[in-house]
Amino acid sequence: MKCQPTKNYESNDVVYTPTHLAGEIVSHFSPKGKMLEPCRGNGSFLRHMDNADWCEISEGKDFFDYTKKVDWIITNPPWSKITPFLKHSLEIAENVVFLVTVNHMWTECRIRAIRDAGFKIKEILLIDWPDKSYGFPKSGFQLGVIHIKRKWNGKTTILDLR
Repeated sequence: MKCQPTKNYESNDVVYTPTHLAGEIVSHFSPKGKMLEPCRGNGSFLRHMDNADWCEISEGKDFFDYTKKVDWIITNPPWSKITPFLKHSLEIAENVVFLVTVNHMWTECRIRAIRDAGFKIKEILLIDWPDKSYGFPKSGFQLGVIHIKRKWNGKTTILDLR
């Protein structure tokens, strides 16, 4: 079954994560091994990920051309391209951490893609929206950090960090 895009959905995909929030997210997960930040932007996550590789479309390093295997992907992906970003992440990473509105992960298509790739949602962190000066497009949905892990057989944990 092919995923259908949300009709009439528009998103400003250039939304920079505050450095302090990126640091809190990376610190929470304590990633080890080979890491990738597929949407480097201004480097908020990358600053907290020792020796991580990165992609940034505006600098000619397209994430969809990246094929090396990694242990961790941690990013604020382009929300209008969440399904292709998710599917490619599941192909190359053992752990995928996305900063998104929580509803982004709850479509039938995305849950099936996660399951079919041998992953499960391990943890959801509910967080406050950054100050409006950062440009995060408030939508009425809860902002969160979703950790998707390959071969995870435990329960999904939800932590409210607000």
